[in-house]
Amino acid sequence: LYELTQNEKLMQRALEDIKKTLEKHDGNLNYETIMEMKFIDLCVKETLRKYPGLPILNRECTKDYKITNSKFTIQKGTSIIVSLLGLHRDNKLFPNAECYDPDRFSDERHDYNEEMYMPFGAGPRNCIAFRMGLLVSKVAIVMLLINFDLDAHSIKELEFDYGSVGLVPKP
Repeated sequence: LYELTQNEKLMQRALEDIKKTLEKHDGNLNYETIMEMKFIDLCVKETLRKYPGLPILNRECTKDYKITNSKFTIQKGTSIIVSLLGLHRDNKLFPNAECYDPDRFSDERHDYNEEMYMPFGAGPRNCIAFRMGLLVSKVAIVMLLINFDLDAHSIKELEFDYGSVGLVPKP
């Protein structure tokens, strides 16, 4: 919502996506309606890229792993921390990474490294409830956008207090 208030064109696209889809379904907001809101889906994906809920993944090395072009080997049992915030804001993986650009996830552009997009983790230890989380988030966004007029107090990039595990915006 913050990013949409920062860009009037994106806000209008989101509202239009909601309006057209609800009209098509006689105003009924249900699972099928939410799943048809393609731009809202792109916005949620981009938000999870730019602001991952947990900005790190922690894993444990399951076998000795020699790092390519290095003398270094990660020993089995070593704890590994992966910075999702670092990956998701890397311009090599997500061009123009600091910019909020939902269209990077569109079928037409697909302008990102799919293997490095991990808002819910990856592999057998990914979030078990990620589908429910996405659905609930989309419903909340739709309900807020159809019931309230949201405006930005100022146009600026969010700043974070890095004193906790999650991303917490500075007041």
